[in-house]
Parts: sequence; structure tokens; C-alpha cells
Amino acid sequence: MTKLINHNVLWAELLVTALETYGIKYACISPGSRNTPLVVAFQKSKKIKSFVHIDERSSGFFALGLVYQTKSPVVLITTSGTAVTELYPAVVEAYYKHAPLLLLTADRPQSIHNTGANQTINQVNIFKNHVRGYYEAGMPKINKPSLYGFSKKIASAVADSISKKGPIQFNFPFAEPFEPSTGTEEITSSFIESMHKDFSKNVLHIYYKNKKNNDIQYLVDLLQNSSSVMIILGNSKFKENIVNELLKLSKILNAPIFADGFSNMRYLKKENKNIITNFSAFLKSDKIRKSINPRVILQFGDTPISKSLLQFFKESEANKILIHKFDEPKDPSRTAGKIVTGKTEWVCRVLNGALSVKPKEEQIEFLNSVIKIDETAGDIKELFLESTSFPFEGKVINNILSELPNESNIMISNSLPARDFDFFAEYSNPIKVFNNRGASGIDGIISTAAGIAAQSEFPSVLVIGDLAFYHDISGLLALKKHEIPLIIVMFNNDGGGIFETLPIAKEEDVQFEEYFKTPLNIDYKSIVKGFSGNYKLVGTATAFAKEFKAAKKRKVFSVLEIKIDSKTSQNEREKFFTVLTAQVEAENGNS
Repeated sequence: MTKLINHNVLWAELLVTALETYGIKYACISPGSRNTPLVVAFQKSKKIKSFVHIDERSSGFFALGLVYQTKSPVVLITTSGTAVTELYPAVVEAYYKHAPLLLLTADRPQSIHNTGANQTINQVNIFKNHVRGYYEAGMPKINKPSLYGFSKKIASAVADSISKKGPIQFNFPFAEPFEPSTGTEEITSSFIESMHKDFSKNVLHIYYKNKKNNDIQYLVDLLQNSSSVMIILGNSKFKENIVNELLKLSKILNAPIFADGFSNMRYLKKENKNIITNFSAFLKSDKIRKSINPRVILQFGDTPISKSLLQFFKESEANKILIHKFDEPKDPSRTAGKIVTGKTEWVCRVLNGALSVKPKEEQIEFLNSVIKIDETAGDIKELFLESTSFPFEGKVINNILSELPNESNIMISNSLPARDFDFFAEYSNPIKVFNNRGASGIDGIISTAAGIAAQSEFPSVLVIGDLAFYHDISGLLALKKHEIPLIIVMFNNDGGGIFETLPIAKEEDVQFEEYFKTPLNIDYKSIVKGFSGNYKLVGTATAFAKEFKAAKKRKVFSVLEIKIDSKTSQNEREKFFTVLTAQVEAENGNS
């Protein structure tokens, strides 16, 4: 028995069958005309949950949040033309964060490219500098050779996104008509059924390059004979099993662990004095940087956020080794001597099994001296935060952290929030800390946080500045549409408050306010209410605690706006750094 089908729609439906087989669970879809076959196929799927976003840029960042939370590839679907380019900011972030996004971009047939056809651009490999692979689906053809070739491309694209850990573009040219009711050819029902069976049988072959690593023995010999070792954990998430191996290595080597604020290790500080958390502050001191003199530095993961730690790394004469699972040189100073390729857990496990546990007196002295500096800095920080009044950002961040139960999610926006988190955050419970530090842009922050919160049963909080909030107002629609109870704490310093921390703020002949700080003067209450969110302007610590507790119980998103005077806030930071530097230098005679 034959039936009249639309070959574009069947092509897309077979794609969905294959993706379901490969375990794809989430898709973010932006409406359009050219992508109609894809939209129709995905909306019929019972195994893939689809989130519809009008704004493609917001959709891209939402998908990124889903990847962060679920640790699995997420599909992104757009129509043709500039809609595709709207994904680029999220693609760049995904590329640098090794987040597997599968970009399904609808396109016009090649025959009408460069003819003046509407909504037609050259989108072939348009993201070539920031994707891990590109595939061209070709025009749909309903015959076995074409379908088997299409099936192989699907498998390869998904495998690349998983093994290469990054975004993959899969371009789909479609010619009209697109609608399921508009038939283009007749084929038998049995043929359609057999094709769906074939597309659901494919096995996903994921190839990982097992690079033979001859550097491990070098590393063992180097560490076995070293009198002082420092471990740096960069801006990467270190899971519990990895953390245990890192702590073992630290204990064997008597090595302090300088843990980035986003390393997810700082909550263990109370139980492990080896974990150093106040380095962003005390390494601002030139004398302290010179007094800490390890012979070897091991850096795990991505580049740390702390500028003072990066400065220390650059100045140090230590033998510097980068350990990175993707063999990437995460060293802006370009002073590291070697990159050891391997996952942190595996490298640490090998080292822990090979190194002698006999302690060296020099190692212990070095460790204790660093712990002493960190404790002094920690005491000063504690006194400082007690003395500061609401709404100093560092204090508010700690107030938030104290209210979060285990396994909660907190997304920290770029710019000042990321730096204040690194400087001041203290927490003793295991929470999940997220950021978009791949390219460190302030676009798409709300949407990413929405994606994180969408698939979590635990409270989710976003700490964001007003400028980043403004950049992603469209992300509020996802919170409304999908009923995501995200709590947004917005520090409103009326523009680019981070520029207050830069030397340009002190230049006399520069129109700082107009060209750098750029005050926004926006009524955020009206905007939030327009998206059916709960809004509160919070002016005291008591009011903040009350509203934050109430927000945790709501089923709609909440925005707690806190007005910040950026000059006053920066003066507080500078006072803190001045006092801390003087005190730490005074209490460490060798400085």
C-alpha cells in the first residue's frame, strides 16, 4: 500500500528516530518557515523534550545551560538566514567550554544561493572557527542509498559532539513545500516502516584518541625529587571522585591546593587546610608573591579566574606543568614548560600509586607557610565582611550561599560578580557553581541559568549585574513560558561598574561615565512584571533575607534588585586589599 508523503518531513522524522536511539533527550527550537520539517518532526517525539524559544540567541544559551546540568548533548534548531547567526555567541561559549551542542540549521537549496533569494545567506560551515565538526545533510532523497548515507552522517555528527566535546553544525537545505499534508511523492508504508527500523538500529561509534602518554614517568620523577609543590585548580568542575584523588595527591606531596572559586572544591576548606581560598587577595602583594617560591607548579583544568594568581604564575620561576584532558595550553603567560594530556582523575590516580608517601621536611615547611598566609588573609576577610554593611556584593553573595541547601545551583555572571565570588565566597555545603567563562561574555547569562534550572529539582540562583541583565532580557520569556522558578539577584550599579576597578576610571581627560560606565537608568520592575515575574527592590539585609526565603518557595521566577553605588563599593574593595596586604606582610617575616 502506498501513501503520499512529504519527503522533507520524512527526512526529518528519520533524523529524530536516529537521535532518539542515540539518547538525545533535549532540543531547543526557534520557530521559522524553512525549518518547518524539523520542527514538525521534533514536536511529535515522545522521547525528546523540546523547549521553544522565539529568540535564537536565548535558545542557544538555554541549551548551554541544559548541557551544564544534564551532561548530555542538546539539539538546537533554527530557520535559515540571520537566525543561524544569532546562535554564534552561544556556539563560541560552547566551543571553549567543550559543551556538546548539535546545531541543526535549516537552509535554502544551493541552487538559489547568490541569486537575491529572500532570507538566504552563505551558512555553509558558518561557525567554522568555533565548531568541532560540520556536516551537510544534502537535499532529501527518499531512496535507500541516500537514506543510508544520511543515517551515517547523523551517527558521525552525534559521535563528534560527544567525543570532541563541542558544538557540531548539521546544515539542512530544504525546498518547498514543507508541510506534512503537502505530499511530494508516493512510497509504500512498508518502506517507511523499514527505514525507521534501520535508523533505530544504528550503533553509535564514539572514538576517543588514546594518545600514548610518555610524560607520566617524567612527572613522577619530577615530583618525587621536588622540595616544594603547588597545585592550582583552574576554572573547571572537579567532581567528587576527582576531588578525592586530588586531596590524596596534595597529602602525599604536602602541596597546597590553590582552588579557583569555580572549581567546586572550596566547600571542603574546613576539613582540609591544604585547600587555599584567599589567594586572589593576598597575591595582590608583590612581597607575598615573591615569598611563595615553589619548585613545581601543577595546574589542573582551565585558566584560573584570579588575575593575581595569573600574575604569580607568570612571575614564578617554578617548573610549571599543565594537566588538561584536551591537551590545551591554558596558560596566558606562555611560561609553562609542558602539557600533560589526560583526565585529572586518571593522572592523579597514577601519581598517587607511584609516588612515595614519605614526607619531606621542605615540603611540609612550604605547605605550612602558605597555610599560615591563607589563614591570616581569611581572618581579615571575615572581620572585613562583618564590618561591611548591606549591600556590599561580597557580603550579599555569602548571604545567598548560607541560604542554599545541598545540591543547589548557583550561576555567577561574568564581570564583577565572578570576581567578587572568587574573592569573597565562603560556603561549607556541596552546591553546584556554574558560569560562562569560556569566552567570559555577558550575553545570554539569564538564558543559561534558565537552562540549568529547567532540569533541576533543587533551588537555582543567578547572581548578575544590571548590564548583563539588560543584555539578556529576552531570556526572561523562557522563565515565564516554561515556569522555571529561578531566583535572580541583580546588583544594579547602573552600568559597567567593573570599569571602576580599571585604571581608566582614574584618567582625568576621559569622559568615563558616558563612554565606559554608560548608566542605563532602566525601570526593571516594569520589565519583570511584563514577563509575569515576581519583583522586589531590596534595601536592607533583613529585607533581603526575608525576600530570598520567600523566593525559594515560589513557583515563578523572582528578581531581587539591589541598588549599588559602584564608587562606594570599589572603595570598600580597595580598603580591604590595603588592610589585608599590610597585615599579611606584617605577620609573615620572610616577606
